[in-house]
Amino acid sequence: MDSKALTGAVRLERRGAVLLVVLAHRPLNTLSHSLRLEVWAGLEQAISADVAAVVICSDIAAFSAGVDLAELAKPVAGLSLAALCLQIENFPKPVIVALNGSTFGGGLELALAAHGRIASATAQFGMPDIGLGLVPAAGATQRLPRLVGAAAALKLLLEPANLTAAQALMIGLLDEVVETDLRARACAFAESIVLQGGEPIKTIARREGLRDGKAYQAAIAAARASCAGLPLPAPLRLIECVEAAQLLPLDQGLAFEAAAFERLAKTPEARGLQHMYQAERKLAFPPARVAAVAVTKLNSLAVWGASPPATDVVGQALAAGLRVALIDPSREALVAALQTIAERQEAAVNKGRLTPEARDADWARLSTSMSAEGLGGADLVLNNTQAAVPVLEAAVISIGALPARGAAGQVGLSVALAAGLVAELASGPEASSEVLALGLALGRRLGWRVLFSGPGGPIERRLRNAMSAAITQLETEGLQRSVIGVALASFGIGVGARGPLPAAPPEARQVVDACVAALANEAARLVTEGVARRPSDVDAAAVLAGIFPRWRGGPQFQADQRGLLVFRADLRRRAEVSPQIYAPDPLFGALIAEGRDFAALNREG
Repeated sequence: MDSKALTGAVRLERRGAVLLVVLAHRPLNTLSHSLRLEVWAGLEQAISADVAAVVICSDIAAFSAGVDLAELAKPVAGLSLAALCLQIENFPKPVIVALNGSTFGGGLELALAAHGRIASATAQFGMPDIGLGLVPAAGATQRLPRLVGAAAALKLLLEPANLTAAQALMIGLLDEVVETDLRARACAFAESIVLQGGEPIKTIARREGLRDGKAYQAAIAAARASCAGLPLPAPLRLIECVEAAQLLPLDQGLAFEAAAFERLAKTPEARGLQHMYQAERKLAFPPARVAAVAVTKLNSLAVWGASPPATDVVGQALAAGLRVALIDPSREALVAALQTIAERQEAAVNKGRLTPEARDADWARLSTSMSAEGLGGADLVLNNTQAAVPVLEAAVISIGALPARGAAGQVGLSVALAAGLVAELASGPEASSEVLALGLALGRRLGWRVLFSGPGGPIERRLRNAMSAAITQLETEGLQRSVIGVALASFGIGVGARGPLPAAPPEARQVVDACVAALANEAARLVTEGVARRPSDVDAAAVLAGIFPRWRGGPQFQADQRGLLVFRADLRRRAEVSPQIYAPDPLFGALIAEGRDFAALNREG
């Protein structure tokens, strides 16, 4: 069996006494049902073949990004990931995983079920389930604590930060980390297990993480205390699952985890978080005409106008390694901007987030000028003024001023750095694709989530204005602003998910329904006018800008959950008093007539 192809997503290779099961399901080895079946088909061939061990590895830049999110909403009958992990763990021959690139979610659960884990030095590991309102579903809460203990397991399972290969090795998640020839070392590791004789050691039999029972329980208690009062149910359920790993046999612990997953999957919080995950993924894909442009160079940036938000952008551009020219005819404006940038960098140095050497390197890449000649030679110019940029044949994007309807060719950028690092890149149909591609490249270089929109925004400001109008209307109806604030906070508006929400006042339903109705109606207008490409873009903008709580999914998602027919009836009732806020946008009627909802538009966009 020198080589045997299955369907292309998995192939088999023979290396001496070891069978390689090579994952090649592009782009990210998502563990869909079909891929799981192929992995097991490959393993089955190893049972009867004259091989001593199996190595599961990847033929692409990532080992696996985890399960297919579509299966979370509509589970597929057949071989589940949990069942595949059990088959791997109980496999009669040693199964080693060779982990390269990113190994997330279900990919890491598969690795935990193997009998050994070898990783490249650049590998990264993470468990994003909690961010989807869920606990893992294939045994991570049971196997991981057996290897690394409760404290390290809870940190990985509850926190969004990923582990490096070195960190994973330190806590006991990995057996080895290698710099070169990952597959060769994984094969050698597998053969060494065979030479030692006996059956492979299963993760279920590992006890390193369970030896100190008091420390285990202390970690559980500390995690419970830190999650007490959170608005989301998943963290406490996850802690209970990790506790079960100490108290229950593996089969009962796996059943406990599966039951927790099934309960959480039905919660509105999980549905809202998964909608937001998909909404943010859609943001990552620009319009086709922009995606078709290959940006070959973005090394220098010129900013015309030194007033805010220029200082924010300049600071981030310097941190990203760009050469930056800051130009303003006013000496006072330049001095003030430089002082602000310097103060922020010194604060970063004092807090250990920036080294003095990096600060000095940033300043070496920053130049200033009071003349428009300083704009020359930049790959991209950001115009931070209301006047035209006095330079010809340059890629120019206006910052802070989005194009109005009918503004031919203009491209505008609105950045909400204080919130979710979301940048809205707005343009009309005649705008240059090359300029838009440069704006996207800049946003990605600076770590922004770039939202493409049409003229008539920014979306964030339109939503804030709608919320403000609804609050003003509630005040005219006799509600105190303080009561309105508490009511919105009890829903999660204006607060994060890392602390308890205030108790809902009696007026909470009245306040929340009025504000969500105003936001969803304005969101529909944004889609109708072509400002937003799709409803989920408005939801993403609302959440990333801090207007709406992530686990609520955004105003359009809320409208879908309630039902558009019911939602439109509520808008009509409210429009009798405040038509300027609540007169239903025609999009509601169009979708209702077609038997569709906003989610249908998201799938089409």
